[in-house]
Amino acid sequence: MAAARVGGDEQHLSCEICTNAYSSTGRRTPQVLRCGHSYCADCIGDLRRHAANNVITCANRCGVATPADQEVQKCYQLTKAVEAKEQQERQQLGLLHKCATAAHSLSPPEVAVVVLMCGLSHAMDTLPNMRSRLHGYLRSSIEGSMVSRLHEMCIAKWINAGSKSLRLIYQSSRDGPSYGDLLRCVGDTKGLVFVIHKPPYTFGAFISAGLQLPDDPTDENIYGCDGWEFSLAGHFSTPKITTMEGSRTMFVAGREGTGNGAKLEIVGFGVWLGLGCEGGAADDMRSCHHFILSDYLPEGYVGVRDEHGLAVFGGSQFFMADEVEVLTVV
Repeated sequence: MAAARVGGDEQHLSCEICTNAYSSTGRRTPQVLRCGHSYCADCIGDLRRHAANNVITCANRCGVATPADQEVQKCYQLTKAVEAKEQQERQQLGLLHKCATAAHSLSPPEVAVVVLMCGLSHAMDTLPNMRSRLHGYLRSSIEGSMVSRLHEMCIAKWINAGSKSLRLIYQSSRDGPSYGDLLRCVGDTKGLVFVIHKPPYTFGAFISAGLQLPDDPTDENIYGCDGWEFSLAGHFSTPKITTMEGSRTMFVAGREGTGNGAKLEIVGFGVWLGLGCEGGAADDMRSCHHFILSDYLPEGYVGVRDEHGLAVFGGSQFFMADEVEVLTVV
């Protein structure tokens, strides 16, 4: 493997060990070893934990030693490039939101950018017609789903899926609301996007893993994976990732059991999301439990808080959603 480089090719803004995209903060921040090779902070932590004779071995096996007991420096050149990419993506998402909500105000250059982002044909005539077509496209829904094309593009960017699309694999009103219905439809699919609809609120979570059932159908399985939570409508002025990407603890009940208060729970730092909760109809995936501690909530929150100051995306900690969907990247 070659050393990480800064350039136009986005693969150079990803860690060569885990292949995850770098981020400007947190576990995916690029760090540089003494040999000049860069990897994300998470992978360098793994290299340090497996260091022999107090020496970090570079994944490129270049032979240059990095002491394991010394701090590994951030790669500022790569971080600067990552920050520029993140800023560009924020601008693009802002432009998509503008197109979906106020397309009449799009300038000709903005129209051209959105056409390119949506992968649509340039063979459109007048500026008003182009604005109208883009607006209609972004407001339209994924086939069979309540998720709009605008929200699909937001989620795809957040999970670094590029131009890939989302496919609906479970919908409570179509496939049945029970836990068994969800398990039947999801199967062993990995990279799951859970979307909860409780008008006027739409929000959810992404997990990198699949649903791993316990051996005992009356027990629960507890395991870790990467993930994050997001809001699509009703909580901020625009769609937004609401918690930092990182480790999530999954509580997955067996087919005949109920785990830590619900059939399925996704728990992170300061955030809790449960489906199929005992507080409601335990075998109904629309029976939900959700909150985020105020210390972990991004700025700009305009949604509901409960009597304890917790942000409750469904209007209260326990609620019955109108619809629950699970999607995956294709």
